[in-house]
Amino acid sequence: MNIGDYRIEQLSEGIFEVSSAGSIRKIRDHQQEKSPLASVERVGLDPILIDTGTTCILLDTGLGIGLDKKDPNQDSSNILTNLGIFGYRATDIKHVIMSHLHYDHAAGLSYSDIAGRVTATLPNARIHVQNIEWEAALRQYNAQPVTRGMGYETDDLYRLVADGRFVFLNKEYQEIFKGITVIRTGGHTPGHQIVRIRNCNETAYYCGDLIPADSHLNHYLLRRVDTDSIKARKAKTLLMQQAYRDKATLLFYHSIYQKAGKISRDKNRKFVLKSG
Repeated sequence: MNIGDYRIEQLSEGIFEVSSAGSIRKIRDHQQEKSPLASVERVGLDPILIDTGTTCILLDTGLGIGLDKKDPNQDSSNILTNLGIFGYRATDIKHVIMSHLHYDHAAGLSYSDIAGRVTATLPNARIHVQNIEWEAALRQYNAQPVTRGMGYETDDLYRLVADGRFVFLNKEYQEIFKGITVIRTGGHTPGHQIVRIRNCNETAYYCGDLIPADSHLNHYLLRRVDTDSIKARKAKTLLMQQAYRDKATLLFYHSIYQKAGKISRDKNRKFVLKSG
């Protein structure tokens, strides 16, 4: 996929089952039947690669636990395998923009090497995250989670922060690279942000967990896991209206089937996703 001259790739990690308590497991080819537990939901995990021609940017990093690696001691994580599929190396990535720091989006930032040292998966990358998102993660370190579902795993992130790899953002709108702008929405987490991609009069929005999948377009399904449901619903509505006006492509992180597309309205004025 291209947005103007920018190359966009979705680095799929596969399909997973997530419980309401936040546990997650990968669905293998032989595990086609869904779990009988009503509290289990199936999701995809799809970090986004942007190649502008002069720099490479990742939007979120996935689980990063080497699910498809034969050797558990390899100094690598799943994000590296997926980059390699498209001909990229870890050293090619110069920026990472985190929608938020829940571990299903952020675990791929680091790995433990054979000696047990926490190491940055992407050694040349600066990691851009909202400052209030990091503060929220710190507050919940020893606290009981206030919402169900995915949470923060800050142990490895401490190492990356100490090594100066994080860039903490304090603005609601901030351009990270030409045409790549973060927009703080809050709602899902205190510092949740989405990403607008614009080049050559074309636009795309990476939705993060504000609109995690195509099935969420006309339904609000995250009321039990969003930290501020009113703010999340308002931000979601504004995003869909703007994307419709811009004729923009929406990029989803958690979709299983339709992972990207432009939206139109049907006869009932509901949003409908067009593939491509």
